[in-house]
Amino acid sequence: MRHAGTAIGDGLKMAMDAGAAVVGLDRFYGHLLSRDALENRGLWPYPQIDAVATAAIVVDQRGCRILDEGLGGISITNDLAGLDDPLCGTVICDAPIWETAGKAAQIPPNPQLLAAGGTLHQADTIEALAEAADLPPQSLASTILEYNDAVRFNRLVTLLPERSIRSGAPRRIETPPFFAIPICASITNTFGGIAIDGHGRIKRPDGSAIAGLYAAGGTTGGLEGGGALGYVGGLIKACVFGLRVAEHVAG
Repeated sequence: MRHAGTAIGDGLKMAMDAGAAVVGLDRFYGHLLSRDALENRGLWPYPQIDAVATAAIVVDQRGCRILDEGLGGISITNDLAGLDDPLCGTVICDAPIWETAGKAAQIPPNPQLLAAGGTLHQADTIEALAEAADLPPQSLASTILEYNDAVRFNRLVTLLPERSIRSGAPRRIETPPFFAIPICASITNTFGGIAIDGHGRIKRPDGSAIAGLYAAGGTTGGLEGGGALGYVGGLIKACVFGLRVAEHVAG
């Protein structure tokens, strides 16, 4: 969990008990964290590993890419959480990525990951990095060679999984030292939630509004999630629909 510990669905359950419909509970808002965050509270809720992952690659225990990193950190987090083994992911990058994307966030993993006691494997060769991260050296080297060639010759569509550029251009992994970061998916709240109309009135499964009952913010559903994993942001939803609810109540 990446939230404060209070977002455990109480509001959602209360609304459902009152007859509310819910929508889109299959996707969630969250970020990639160091896998050590499961035990080390100093690595929660930051630093996020998203920027490094979207610039580089995410591999499983076979040393193979397992998802489209170009869709962004929230998409990677959802895809990782949906795997049979959600703790199989490791981000692989090189020195230029670590020195740029690794420092890009407000609370960046470089240097906060090591400062907080997180795992950061480092080596001067891909094979040595694989050994340190308990990954198959030949498989990881082959994965990176294929990926680098696809980036160099603009053949991203030939990769499996395909690599998109929605969250920025991918970077080649070729300059030592090389780095490996074991990661985990963390959830803040679901993208789905209570079904509401344009005034924030809570709707029943038949689409009718429940008189006098409103909802706004992260507890609501319908604006985010979906196949393309649309993301508006809980604070934006709270501001907009908080105002919409207040205006409707006052009217």
